Amino acid sequence: MTLDVRLLGPLEVLVDGRPAAIPRGNVSTVLALLLDEAGRAVPLSGLVVGVYGDDLPLDPETQIQNTVGVLRRQLGAERGRVETVGRAYRFRVGESELDTLRCKAKESEARRLRREGRGEEAAAVLREALAEWRGPALADLPGRAAGAIGRRLDEYRLVLLEQRIDADIETGRALGAIQELRQILAANDTRQRLVGLLMRALHACGRTAEALEVFAALKERLADALGADPNRELVELHTAILRDRPPDAASAESAEPARAAPVPAMLPRTTPRFTGRETEIRALDRFLMDAGAEAGLAAVTGMGGVGKTALAVRWAHRVAHRFPDGQLYFNLRGFDPAAPRAAPEDVLGEALAALGVREVPSGLDERAGLYRTILAQRRVLIVLDNARDAAHVRPLLATASGSFTIVTSRDRLVGLDANEGAEVVHLGVLSEAESEALLARRIGPERAGADGAAVATIAAACGRLPLALTLVGSWAAADPRLPLRALADRLAGGVLGALVSTDVASDPRAVFDSSYQLLDERDALAFCLFGLHPGPEMSPAAAASLMGAAPAEARAALAELADGNLVDRLGGERYAMHGLLRDYAAECFADEVLDAERGAAALRMIEHYLYAAHRADRFPAAGGHRLDLGPPAPGVHIEPIDGAAAAEAWFDAERPVLRGLLRVEAGFRTDRRVWQLGWILAERLTDRYRGRELLEVQGAALAAAERRGDALERAVSLGYLAIALLELGESGAARERVEQAGAFAERDGGPWARGFAAYARARWAGGAGRDREAVEHARVARRGFRDAADRFWEHRAVHLAGWHSAALGELDAARGCFEELRTSAGEGAAAHAGSGLVAHLERRYDAALGHYREALEGFGASGAARWATRVRELVGDTHQAMGDTGAAREAWTLAERRSAEAGAGAEAERLRAKLDALGGT
Repeated sequence: MTLDVRLLGPLEVLVDGRPAAIPRGNVSTVLALLLDEAGRAVPLSGLVVGVYGDDLPLDPETQIQNTVGVLRRQLGAERGRVETVGRAYRFRVGESELDTLRCKAKESEARRLRREGRGEEAAAVLREALAEWRGPALADLPGRAAGAIGRRLDEYRLVLLEQRIDADIETGRALGAIQELRQILAANDTRQRLVGLLMRALHACGRTAEALEVFAALKERLADALGADPNRELVELHTAILRDRPPDAASAESAEPARAAPVPAMLPRTTPRFTGRETEIRALDRFLMDAGAEAGLAAVTGMGGVGKTALAVRWAHRVAHRFPDGQLYFNLRGFDPAAPRAAPEDVLGEALAALGVREVPSGLDERAGLYRTILAQRRVLIVLDNARDAAHVRPLLATASGSFTIVTSRDRLVGLDANEGAEVVHLGVLSEAESEALLARRIGPERAGADGAAVATIAAACGRLPLALTLVGSWAAADPRLPLRALADRLAGGVLGALVSTDVASDPRAVFDSSYQLLDERDALAFCLFGLHPGPEMSPAAAASLMGAAPAEARAALAELADGNLVDRLGGERYAMHGLLRDYAAECFADEVLDAERGAAALRMIEHYLYAAHRADRFPAAGGHRLDLGPPAPGVHIEPIDGAAAAEAWFDAERPVLRGLLRVEAGFRTDRRVWQLGWILAERLTDRYRGRELLEVQGAALAAAERRGDALERAVSLGYLAIALLELGESGAARERVEQAGAFAERDGGPWARGFAAYARARWAGGAGRDREAVEHARVARRGFRDAADRFWEHRAVHLAGWHSAALGELDAARGCFEELRTSAGEGAAAHAGSGLVAHLERRYDAALGHYREALEGFGASGAARWATRVRELVGDTHQAMGDTGAAREAWTLAERRSAEAGAGAEAERLRAKLDALGGT
């Protein structure tokens, strides 16, 4: 049984002379990818990229496996040709069975014949090779992958054609080559090898003037199209023709390396513990495929220690077989903490020596020109590791077709992307699963599996940074008796301090420092201030406030840090820093920023968020006349927050930052601002059922108030602590805080403080089901707030009194409270909620539902989530009383879901009990 597979034209598979029915689409694309690597294993991930690109279906690897199954079935008796090799596939095919392999064999034979001086026979063999083409390669296959393979194979046809014409000229057939070359150049007018052949043919026929005109025309075309000059080989050929010397002599004197020069194989060792990065590897595979016959260029960027070199080297080994003329690797030391960066001229000298050049020119431009000339005749993979920036690597880039360059850098290499068309892979930290897998591979799967929780904790502590994970894994592997839980506990005390290595290149602090030392004064300050900021994200306005600089200066500094991969640029003009880098920034802040400036920066930071929170708060008068922020410190820039939606978005985005700020301890003025921020946040957290956060926030606010010794501030914080504890079901502890708040209110002596203490008592009594006490305390609170001329808090006390009066059945008193609220601006929703309850208790159910609709509209507009949920529960109560269990279920279900989402466990449980009591579905 015979097999004949053809790529050089429409894809064909002939089994015993009869075509196999290979479906067009994914099946034929997989076949083309396997045949392009004939006899070599193609990873499953590579096939995924080749078939789907970025448009991945659900479970793409399974889809490829199914496609391979279809291919095998269509091959019939030859199905065994498609072999499974681990997570890869290989098409086993002999040299005589595949047209591309037959071509390469004939090319090798022709080279041998030419070395032996048998030029006519060599030309005949090359004609046989060229006859394999039946049209453009894979012309009938759609898709990017098939197109890239086809372009490369058609480029190979041009190379063979050049070799055949060269042999014809050498054997006296120059006249016949002239017209053929002019026809080919019409479609490839900047291809310098063809121009050189035409110049040689014309010169050999005595048409020297025409040969020189051909050179001049090419020089003009190159300048217009590419802004480039002819290569060194062509210039030397031009000189030889001007001197009327044989062109072959010029070729012999060129700097072409000796034929016996070894093929460079300079890639460093890849680690067998390499883990993950499948998405990035697929992207690099795609970039290589898309490059086709062009000079490909890809860049891998990311922060120090993220594994850029490991990825680049791993991928380079994976595709090295596609570059038969060798692989070059150079560490440019752009961010090396132990050595100066490598100069491009020195790297070029090493590259030329590796490529077989015996006499290396002295200048940078001369070396770069010779380097590109040599690479123009070869297919080489070039790895430029640890570049400082785009300028560092430009002289080292291959420019002719066939070669591929991959660059790694902590810089984002925006210049390579914009000017050289580099494809960029930005490398982030590993996923949780990849991080834990990396640790497991280092310490052993059995040990890791015995304490998976500790492994997860260690991975999280390391920030999922490969450098940190590798160091920690090495420690754990070196001491197998060390419990992983003990290691996790040690790292919890500070990861960066524990991650110390005697190898400077592996010490995270040294790695980070090599980037930090390259920053100018402005950018270094911005970096240090990330160590003060509680994180995880920062806006340009916040950075400007911390720096005490203009917003434009802060934006420029953040952009520089982002370009150096010291911070990540997020959506919505926000920036984040990796946890270990933030720890290092905190060390720099403590060591390099003066004490006075540290305190000033902390105050500016807190005031930035304090004034923004005050602007965004929907309870602008929650502090009454007592919350006077005064002017902000010089250099503070307030966030532009316009409207309720923007305010809500700002609070959601800054929630972790606001909580972190309350832990800052930096002096008397800062303590005052911390307490004020806690007060502004209190009502918002209460409204959203966030009892634990309220407890945390008010605990910090109380600590600040105690350091200041202010009685009113302590009374307010203790009152909110009581509300938080009541929310969490800790009634006894709440009562204790209420009494403490009352004591400090008496010490303050003002009517507002006494009113607030009474309000806290009313909240506690109501939560404990003691409605009579709640009403009495609410009335006391009202008098205090009225004496203090604080209408906002007076209305809150009235609302509380009305609610608990209704619970006691004192409906006239309750109605009076809610009617009073209805006449006050901004209290309509609360008034309707209370009036609805009164109407319900009076069995005026339609009226109750009308009030509730008005209340929901008002609470929805103001963002009062807690009260909106409570009113939905009341709507359900009214529908149940009316006998409409379906409507009751709908209202309670929505209320239960909103309560559960907000973390209001007690409310959600109460609503679930009501739903269960309804029965049915």
